[in-house]
Amino acid sequence: MINHISISAHNPEKVAGVLAELLNGYAFPFPPCPNSFIVLEDDGRGTAVEITPINIELLPGEGLPVEDESFNSQTPTEDYEAKFTQRPTFSEYTATHLNINTPLSAEEVKAIAKREGWRVLTCNRAEGLFQLLEVWAENRLMIEVMTPEMTERYLEVLQPQFLAEAMQVTLPPKPVVANNLTLIG
Repeated sequence: MINHISISAHNPEKVAGVLAELLNGYAFPFPPCPNSFIVLEDDGRGTAVEITPINIELLPGEGLPVEDESFNSQTPTEDYEAKFTQRPTFSEYTATHLNINTPLSAEEVKAIAKREGWRVLTCNRAEGLFQLLEVWAENRLMIEVMTPEMTERYLEVLQPQFLAEAMQVTLPPKPVVANNLTLIG
């Protein structure tokens, strides 16, 4: 399960509002990064999308906290954590994209995208194997939106056995994971 993903936008508040509408969720300010928002799907699983300004990048912190026997949930780690930083230049496009489910119909999704002035089209992926709607937030970030019917087919197709047969390959064995491991350190 993916808990959340972060994306960027020229207008994070507007994109968050539209995503909340598509997901039947809620948009809130996201305090860790100024002018950012977080959309909660309200699915009981904590599914969320963070939307930061387009000129923000996330950089790793420096150094590591001492993780000895006194380390616990109250140990300060902020000085070592990832940091949101502004950058002077940025690309309008990215390979990062979302695929989301919506309770809305294709017509409702298209109406929302058109209202925002965003590109939207119905796509037949993999020569018709499954369908989705490409919604281009701010006409720069692809969000693949699936209605309940589209999601049903997608879940049929995105199964390891189905894909192996479709690609005419042998399903590789799953890695064996030992269940008697202990953590050291």
